[in-house]
Amino acid sequence: MGKDPELEDFKRLNLAELATAHGYTLDRKESSRSSLVMRHADGDKIIIATGEDGHGVFFSVKADASGSVLDFVMYRQGGNLGHARKTLRAYKPPSFPTARPDAIPKPQPIPHDRAALVAAWHRMRPYSGGYLEGRGLAPATIAAFADRLRLDERGNVAFRHDDRDGLTGWEVKNNGFTGFARGGRKALFAARAGIPPGTAPQRLILAESGLDAMSYHQHDPAPALVLAFGGTLSPEQRELLAHVLAKYPAAEIVTATDADEQGEAFAATIAATRPDATRARPPTGKDWNDALRAAYPTLTRS
Repeated sequence: MGKDPELEDFKRLNLAELATAHGYTLDRKESSRSSLVMRHADGDKIIIATGEDGHGVFFSVKADASGSVLDFVMYRQGGNLGHARKTLRAYKPPSFPTARPDAIPKPQPIPHDRAALVAAWHRMRPYSGGYLEGRGLAPATIAAFADRLRLDERGNVAFRHDDRDGLTGWEVKNNGFTGFARGGRKALFAARAGIPPGTAPQRLILAESGLDAMSYHQHDPAPALVLAFGGTLSPEQRELLAHVLAKYPAAEIVTATDADEQGEAFAATIAATRPDATRARPPTGKDWNDALRAAYPTLTRS
């Protein structure tokens, strides 16, 4: 059986604008080019993305609801598919004001699994204490990175990774355990620690793990764009890192990778792109979290 042309047209509507008509507002701070976060006065929170087929998809963070624009109408209004069809006929261009100046553009297409990852991130709890404090991190440090941290359903700490289009997954840590989000891929853990909104960073810190990046920032808390790559540098990560390093040519670069053979190799990779990078080796232990827990008071650079 062939596809229903009307349903296909409906699925390509701007779901964000339809959500606006149902009382949702855009959360610009949490949104990205590839996914929009929208909130309703009744407490609902949804993630909206565009699939690779051009179809809009949504995921409710508060309820067990997701799907196409048709599923959204049934979620918000009740009724069946026939009711959703009648509702959406009223929103088909030109009757729906898709060209108004304040219209919300459709997100860039991404795979469905990546959109589901974004929803899964927003369903996790904010970090609420325990593991990071046990690793020597102070409340002020944790607060500076709060929007890049979550707790998963097992109580593991999640360190968010993003590329130029938004969230790609998260590094997961707990006592004796390190992993990565199933279905995700490593990009960069990135936090603007102490940098005012709209201000270009004057300093970039590069570490291997999110934990080490936070640990170095506690040692040296000057405002910085603090980055980590999750212990690996895939070709995609190398390209992304080179993009970030080139984006801020005047910024000071501090390489805070581990004090081992792999850490030196990562430092050499960074220096190949930015020869002006300063190498900050942990003064004791293998990495900067070891140094933090040892409470060593000074930094060493070369």
